[in-house]
Amino acid sequence: MMFTNVDVIHQDDVPTSKPLLAFKHNPKAGGGSIFILLSEMKTRNNTYLANFLKESTYCTTHPNVKTKKKSMEEDSLYCQKEICVNSAKCKYSFLDLAERNDALMYIKEFDTADPIIQQRAFVVSSIREPCDQFLSLWAYGSSGRGALHRNVDGYGIDAPYFDSPRDIDAFRHDWLGNREIKGMIARRHHQSFGKNRLEDTNADNKLDGYPVDCWVYVDDFDATMYSCLREYEIQGGHVDWTAPLLSELVKDLQKKYDRSRRLQKLDGNTAIDRSNYTKNDPLHNVQENHHSDCSKYFDEETAAFIRYGEEEFIYDYFGYESCCGGRKPINKLIAPPPTSSSLVYAEEVGELEELDYSLHVAFLFL
Repeated sequence: MMFTNVDVIHQDDVPTSKPLLAFKHNPKAGGGSIFILLSEMKTRNNTYLANFLKESTYCTTHPNVKTKKKSMEEDSLYCQKEICVNSAKCKYSFLDLAERNDALMYIKEFDTADPIIQQRAFVVSSIREPCDQFLSLWAYGSSGRGALHRNVDGYGIDAPYFDSPRDIDAFRHDWLGNREIKGMIARRHHQSFGKNRLEDTNADNKLDGYPVDCWVYVDDFDATMYSCLREYEIQGGHVDWTAPLLSELVKDLQKKYDRSRRLQKLDGNTAIDRSNYTKNDPLHNVQENHHSDCSKYFDEETAAFIRYGEEEFIYDYFGYESCCGGRKPINKLIAPPPTSSSLVYAEEVGELEELDYSLHVAFLFL
């Protein structure tokens, strides 16, 4: 379905029409959930891997991918469907692909989102509050996953949430203090998006320096994911709103907005009900609930270590206020249309004309 009764962003606020959708994977910032949702929406057969090298080395390092089992299926897919960004040695040309609106271009975790791509593709990426991102990285390694846990001490041992006094102490004093961990989120951020483009502090919007068209905030995954896809659609992209995961996300978001609209009329409360949502599980996968609340792991000293350390620019640029804390709204969000039940409610209380459902821009304070 196509949502036609939601607000329209002024043309000056969106880029020139770019049919191709590109996703830049930011490590431990909801990237897995976003990739699953977007690749389902565009279909797996139309997912392509960005290759920034002069010749492909990714596939040659996996010579037997076609004979491997399920774990290597993605590698096989990508080997067959690489896109050359700055050379002509891949089967698929980036310039040719840029004209298609049925494809998804995937930029790997530790590749940089090149401005060349943003010129011809609508680039979506994600951001996460640094303390929460550090915690997610630690919990991921505590469960025995990822390459980092083999080289760094201080991981948790008391599964499934790794929140025992022993684990919390190890996180604060052993893991966060490790030389390899200190500043890792900042380094990965610069590697993903480029450091030199972020130095213009005089810009009205500091995010303009990034080669990204729209950001999904992990702490408000569903609302910002929806808003990014609407921006992509408005500027000329194609969104399959009937895709199962996306359709479910929209329905959940509509319910939250309907509730907030009713509360706003009753007592001025504009908060969205987030009782069934966790930023560690944006697609409601119970297997991804792998640690307790962020604030439980940080004391005053370790919170300041992150907030005013190498990751400080992320707080300043993206509106995060404190370690494990809330966020000031930076960008306006496009709200989904109300459900039919919400329209009936408005008619019953005689406030249909007062509730502006055709233009609803949400500024969320989290």
